[in-house]
Amino acid sequence: MAAIYSVYWDISLVFTTCLFCFMLHMIITKSSTEMSGYKWYLVHQLTWSYLFDVYVGLWKVIPLWPFYMGYSSGIFANFNGNSATIQLILPAVLSVGMGFSIYLSVLYRYVQASPFSQFYKYYNVTAIRAVFYVVIFFGIEAIICIPIVFTLPQQTDFNTAMTSKCPVLIPIFAMHSSVFGYETTDTVVQYVVLIVFVLVMLSVSIVFLYLNFIRILRKNKQHLSIGTYNMQLMLFRTLFIQIAIFGALLILPITMAFILTLFGMKWMPKFGLIAISILGTHAFVDFCVLSYFIRSYREYVKGCYNKIRQKFGLKVTVAIVTPLGPSTVSELPSRLH
Repeated sequence: MAAIYSVYWDISLVFTTCLFCFMLHMIITKSSTEMSGYKWYLVHQLTWSYLFDVYVGLWKVIPLWPFYMGYSSGIFANFNGNSATIQLILPAVLSVGMGFSIYLSVLYRYVQASPFSQFYKYYNVTAIRAVFYVVIFFGIEAIICIPIVFTLPQQTDFNTAMTSKCPVLIPIFAMHSSVFGYETTDTVVQYVVLIVFVLVMLSVSIVFLYLNFIRILRKNKQHLSIGTYNMQLMLFRTLFIQIAIFGALLILPITMAFILTLFGMKWMPKFGLIAISILGTHAFVDFCVLSYFIRSYREYVKGCYNKIRQKFGLKVTVAIVTPLGPSTVSELPSRLH
């Protein structure tokens, strides 16, 4: 199963890289005029997701039960246990970056929905916004990463302690020099419970943010043109779908893996491999959401598809669409109205 897992990530990395380049080109060059500012938030969001996918694909971590342990079958496979800090810090940094980029997009959409608020005036001051972003980003990174650095045991001592308690681990440590992890102490269990709680609360907060945004947008509807209102609603719904998929494909599997580890489920390693593999589908699903729900991207993808069909000599039918509003407004496909 580990061999299949490794091949899967090799294929996923190539596919994800090609898709990332295509999406980057599409977002930068094919966004409508109204999205001239927001597209850079999409690029920021996309870049963090890509870096995370690349790292996980190169890392190829294999979880071990019933311990808070794992080893790398990828780039860290020949490293010794002292590389454990690097192995754990990088995904922590990238995870925070992904979450931070999503919340920046949410904040941007909030501000655009309420252009007459006092907060909008402060938000438009670039210096204030930049300082706020930097402080929040590095503050969250410190909260997440400092406990990892200072609670991670010396791996030589960890190896000795674990093999003395569980001799069955001796061949695993002998075969895989990159084994890393924590002893199952009350402190580690409490930290894992805290992570699970934070992930659950993050998911709940996203739902409340969406509902509150709808309330704010409807409140300010009279101050916005029909085209602007529809575009704001459309873009935030698209963002919410992206966040929901982020939760389903990233947060949910990892949360379930932590919960199974807490309860000592023996089949946790197999579930862990599946959960980590699901992460590799995130870029493709994200692409599908953006391409389907945002009109300018949808038309561009359809155009590329039609060009490919024409090269193969297949018949292409071009539909003539009569715009009901500004031509640049991003709208839902007609069957979803």
